[in-house]
Amino acid sequence: MTEPPNDVLASYYRCRRSDQFIDSFYELFLATSPAVAVKFQNTDFKLQKLMLRQSLLEMLCFDRGLDGTEEEIQRLGRRHRELDIAPEMYAMWLDSLCTAIEQHDPEFTAELEQKWRVAMQKSITEMIAARE
Repeated sequence: MTEPPNDVLASYYRCRRSDQFIDSFYELFLATSPAVAVKFQNTDFKLQKLMLRQSLLEMLCFDRGLDGTEEEIQRLGRRHRELDIAPEMYAMWLDSLCTAIEQHDPEFTAELEQKWRVAMQKSITEMIAARE
């Protein structure tokens, strides 16, 4: 039996219809703090955008409890540790993501934003725990 798509996953696919969704996110995120901008100084953004799309999908699958996703989220956490991503940057990341979603999902609501935050926080908590 296949689960029906949830609101957050449906929102993600609506956002993906916009070619500017990921660009909007990075513009917002890089503007949050000079420390964030420094982390992306030498980034290949073509590759980075692909990785973000994949990571968001992994995070959404982890939220739904799909097999194999916990290991991927933990791997992301270890990679972030190697890159010295401070745990407080996740809050800036999530705020930027929610703003980009608001800009690109025509069905955005405050309730949907809260669902996104809960879904993403599950992965963020796991990634921070994997740092240790």
